[in-house]
Amino acid sequence: MAKLRWAAAGVLLFLVIAVDFTSKLMSVLADGVLVAGVVMLLLPLLKATK
Repeated sequence: MAKLRWAAAGVLLFLVIAVDFTSKLMSVLADGVLVAGVVMLLLPLLKATK
């Protein structure tokens, strides 16, 4: 029973780290998508002024 508790604690600690890493990765990807959208919207305006 003690081994099962150690395994469960290890899995939970791994999930804490995995969720934190995944949320940061998803935040970076979402920021990239938003920046790409702004660039795509402004690109015709920047080309027209040149």
